Amino acid sequence: MMLVMIFTVVVTVGFYSHITYRMLIDQTKNQLLLQLDKAIGILEGGTLDDLEPSDLTFRYKNHEFNAHFYVVNASGFIVAASNDDFLGKAPDLRVNKEHGMGTIQGNKIMYVSQEMEGYTVVLYTPEKLLKRMFHEAIRLVLASIAVSSLILYVIGFLLVWKITRPIVKLKEVVNRYDPYRGDLKVSQVGATEIDELMHTLQSMSSRIRNHHENQIDFLQTVSHELRTPLMSIQGYANAIKDQVVSQEKGLSIITEESYRLIRMVDRLLELTRLENPDCPQKDQVIDLNEMVSQASDLLSTNAAEHGVQIIWTEREAKIIVPAEQLFELLINLLQNAIRYASAVVRVSFETNKGEWFLAVEDDGNGVPPELQDRIFDRYFKGEAGQTGLGLSICRRIAESIQAELRYERSELGGARFVVAKGKSSF
Repeated sequence: MMLVMIFTVVVTVGFYSHITYRMLIDQTKNQLLLQLDKAIGILEGGTLDDLEPSDLTFRYKNHEFNAHFYVVNASGFIVAASNDDFLGKAPDLRVNKEHGMGTIQGNKIMYVSQEMEGYTVVLYTPEKLLKRMFHEAIRLVLASIAVSSLILYVIGFLLVWKITRPIVKLKEVVNRYDPYRGDLKVSQVGATEIDELMHTLQSMSSRIRNHHENQIDFLQTVSHELRTPLMSIQGYANAIKDQVVSQEKGLSIITEESYRLIRMVDRLLELTRLENPDCPQKDQVIDLNEMVSQASDLLSTNAAEHGVQIIWTEREAKIIVPAEQLFELLINLLQNAIRYASAVVRVSFETNKGEWFLAVEDDGNGVPPELQDRIFDRYFKGEAGQTGLGLSICRRIAESIQAELRYERSELGGARFVVAKGKSSF
């Protein structure tokens, strides 16, 4: 800030000095021309002796000066002058034009001249007079700039201090922040933008805290769910060793629990893979009707075990999407619907100029209103404390194919999950 102020002062003083000096020269020339007209008038109405320096005055604000003069005859000698030493001598000044700058007895002067009836009248003033007036003006400007700069510096320092103080305070609070200790606590300071930043950081700290708590709960739940089949495997392995159960029964349960462990780990890996933005995808032309038919055949046994029927209206509906991801999303939604349906799971789909939707609904009890905003959260625990990875994976898949997954209340009475791409209202 100081460098900027110094640079500004130097530029301002330089610019003002140039303007002021030019104004003084112009004002002096105008004053001399006015006094020259006055001198000509005196000489025309009288004699050379009638012209006195006191008759040729000009003013600069509060200062008054007499112009110097001399009159040269046709022979080139001075016959009248404000300085008696010039009388009878040839002038030092070479007058090449009516007005300009020159030198008399080694002193620089500014002059104006005019010829009249065999005489040449010259009025002049020393340059040191201009410089004195110029220096007075510059001193006044420098004093004004110094006072103004001091005031601006104080104001600028106070403004900078007012802005940086809450930032430094905020920095200290952020450096001490730990999600284990709760939300970020920062008091308001009154500066609108800083207050908004503090409010944003407080909101962010709350989300970090919630994320941290949910992550701990998620890890605890996953650890518990992984431990259950592991303990079962360990227990039946010891039972086989001690010949408490038959090998056939024990190996059957160990195999089933092993598959359960593999499925849980696969879901965790799938969720991690989907959250990777660099995950490659390949678009394909698919028929939604064929995809629904394949998924229904694949899950027919599971649906029959739950006494559920999968229905849909068959019609051709071709779209371009990453087929593998969409098929996995459909399988997850169907498995979820079969688990909670009473008797029917219905699938519907439609396309319209490159936009499409795919919906899976059931006739179960649906999702309670207080849980509808949390069912897609990876840390959400469903019934019996199980992790809700299925719907979280579905949401990530939908996002990866630039589609939206949302929950609605079904006309069948249960839950309706809709995957839609595009802005059309289906």
